[in-house]
Amino acid sequence: MRETITTDHKGHQTVAVVRQKCLGSEQRQGQTYYWLETEVDNYKLKKNKRKPNGEHMVFKVLVSEEAMNSDPANVVNNLQGFGKEIIMQSGDSPPMMMAEGGLLAGTLMKSMGIEVNYQFKEEGKETIDTAAGAFKARRVSGVGSTHTKILFKKMEIKSQSLMWFSDEVPFGIVKSDSTDTVNGKENRSQTRLLEYGKSGAVSAITGEVQRMPF
Repeated sequence: MRETITTDHKGHQTVAVVRQKCLGSEQRQGQTYYWLETEVDNYKLKKNKRKPNGEHMVFKVLVSEEAMNSDPANVVNNLQGFGKEIIMQSGDSPPMMMAEGGLLAGTLMKSMGIEVNYQFKEEGKETIDTAAGAFKARRVSGVGSTHTKILFKKMEIKSQSLMWFSDEVPFGIVKSDSTDTVNGKENRSQTRLLEYGKSGAVSAITGEVQRMPF
């Protein structure tokens, strides 16, 4: 479980509590795929008090072993873009499946004029202290940008990040610091590992999965 605290350009803070799980693997057409699941709860933070902000979200994504091995940093930060199948559930709504998620996600992004460009670089190793313990971690820097248009309004996001990955921890990330500049307005985020486990993962998806009608 990780916690991300984001401070926007006005000083307002939000908290995202994220739980990521590996639910197992399966074979498809001679290839190994993993079911990866992310739960997200968002809060507004004011005077050190948290107020729920939005519904509980769950994303269950089927990702190839090849993608995980070739570019793990990019996959972890963009599971929906790499997913062969994506199951999403918001609050008490029924879970919905999007087949060939990576291809469809790319098509939707293109239709909305979204362009995403990111590069990551490994910079050595450091010992990182977290609430879950101390880890010998790989330091990875990332820079990139996202360009899109929403209701005829252009949006440009420029990002700089530092991430620390440990092989001891599922999904790797033990710490990250990032700065996102959205149309010239700066947001800062800090992510920290709170706890982790290596067994007993259970899906949070409930109810019968339905296919999206497209």
